[in-house]
Amino acid sequence: MRGHRAWRVASAAVMALCVATACAGDGADDTGSVPSSAARTATVTREAGGDVATDSSALRGKWLDDGNVLALVGVINARQVDAANVELGAWHSDTVRAFASALIAQHDALQHSADSLAAVLRIAPVAPALADSISASLQSRIDSLRMLRGADLDRGFLAEQVAANQIAHSYLEGLAGIAERPEVQALVTSADDQTASQLDRARGVQATVTAADSMAADSLARLRAKRRLR
Repeated sequence: MRGHRAWRVASAAVMALCVATACAGDGADDTGSVPSSAARTATVTREAGGDVATDSSALRGKWLDDGNVLALVGVINARQVDAANVELGAWHSDTVRAFASALIAQHDALQHSADSLAAVLRIAPVAPALADSISASLQSRIDSLRMLRGADLDRGFLAEQVAANQIAHSYLEGLAGIAERPEVQALVTSADDQTASQLDRARGVQATVTAADSMAADSLARLRAKRRLR
């Protein structure tokens, strides 16, 4: 429920700001259009210098503005979509495939909301040096999945999602406290709630797959035992 409330706050804030902007005669750009997610991703600038952190503890005492916060949310979204696309390339279980598809849809929707909010508030997402550390910590697990296929990929993807969502939560929780504007804070809180939901679902699917593997192994063992008796 907390996630739904935070999401409604973020959505209402975006709509209110859009109306206010339209009444003032200002658009997101000279043509009055809001840039697409792909266009905004292409225009995110990189912040030179700074220390590259190894974990979310770098957020403590580190000043980041709302542009940095939105850029980091975008990094997490992109890596999660990448992981799901690897799973969809060689999946085995329909249940795991459905989880990966839902994950992509959720992160695409979240990124669209983040892009719209940035356009309305006229915030330019600027990725700080910390973005490299976050991306690397998630990407290393994604790269390990590319060598897997079928049932092994399903199991590897679910394990990756448990770890990735735990990492994402540790960062998003800190970013929600750093965000300056209430609209940005609400969006990051919603993203964190979504991460918690995905972590729960990943663990649930993981338990289902493990149980199915155990039943299949037991059935195979019984079949082999019967053959030996013959």
